[in-house]
Amino acid sequence: MTEAVLSINVNEPAGEVLRLFAGYPVHHLPVLSDQKVVGMLSTADVMKIQAFIPKTGLPPDVYLSKHLDVATLMRKPAITIRAHATLLEAATLMARHGVHALPIVNEHDRLLGIITTTDIMHAALGPQPASPVTAPESTGHVPLQVQMSPPEFQRALAAARAAIGRGEDVNGIAMGLMYMCQRLVSLEHVLQHADRYLHLGESSSQKAALRTAVANAKSLQSIGGSSYTDSGLA
Repeated sequence: MTEAVLSINVNEPAGEVLRLFAGYPVHHLPVLSDQKVVGMLSTADVMKIQAFIPKTGLPPDVYLSKHLDVATLMRKPAITIRAHATLLEAATLMARHGVHALPIVNEHDRLLGIITTTDIMHAALGPQPASPVTAPESTGHVPLQVQMSPPEFQRALAAARAAIGRGEDVNGIAMGLMYMCQRLVSLEHVLQHADRYLHLGESSSQKAALRTAVANAKSLQSIGGSSYTDSGLA
């Protein structure tokens, strides 16, 4: 599953749906209420809605916010699955309900991640052979830029979890990767709330959500008593 999931609150303006799909490379948007998944939105749903928006002179997002709400737009009830389910169970559930993504929830219906038909296809294909590359001469320094595709990153996380579970993470590398994934998720939330705060009139509710996201990110800021930037990784 993908763990850094963009979502929307059921009480947000309907026009925010258009802005999120336009601003982020996602096709599915879980809808939350009190941190629980209550519905789903997809780019396909939004494209159908946009086709029926009258030419009133108002921007589409403004028109939606004036005439509809997220609860009306979303598909409900949400079709969800637990993290311990098999890929076969996920694929069967998608086929049965005609959906291309499933929010992954815990026992309290709180969002943990999301799995899509693309994720299942990558898993079915298995690890792809890497292109032959010439290993760079070791300089003792970590490269400034490392690029990984989303499937490669998810495979790395799965390998890290497996190494930790087997007790083979002698040097703490796998644990470090899991920690950095947590940091990434928390910083993605800060970015998401900051973006909404700046584009939704800087309301008090958005300000409070941004403050909470920043506080959560700060709680993961230190590594072994030193700051992230002091560790030489920034």
